[in-house]
Amino acid sequence: MTDNEFTLGSVALNVSLRPMAIRTFEAHRQMHFWHREAGGQLFGVTKSGHWTVMEATGPRTDDKRGRFSFWPSRAAEQKEIEAYHARGLEYLGDWHTHPESRPTPSLKDIDTIQDIVRKSQHHLPGFLLCIIGRSEFTAGLWMSFHDRVGVTTRLA
Repeated sequence: MTDNEFTLGSVALNVSLRPMAIRTFEAHRQMHFWHREAGGQLFGVTKSGHWTVMEATGPRTDDKRGRFSFWPSRAAEQKEIEAYHARGLEYLGDWHTHPESRPTPSLKDIDTIQDIVRKSQHHLPGFLLCIIGRSEFTAGLWMSFHDRVGVTTRLA
């Protein structure tokens, strides 16, 4: 499997998803009515204009998961950030699933990622939000970039 690359023109950012991250997404797609939302964080490397998402974490045992909702354990997330940072990987954003073929973010999804961008101490211009739907990759992928001033730019 090759990297899947997406271009964000407004801030000249290319994003590649490595196979390990994609496998995590695929493993948690909500294909049946009894599947609950899952999610986690995105970690990778950044180099002038190109971000590579190496790994996607989650879901975790402390997360709260429902058919149409996902509440991550913030304490577990902070531990992940510290552990991945020690390995040389940066926190790049969040991901979660939706029980729809072609996912779109809810207002809560947008508010949550914008809040993370504003409240986090980081050097990046913003963070990614990935939502994984029921359709095959990449048709079932929503990816957007969220900056410090509240602008959302869809990548995929």
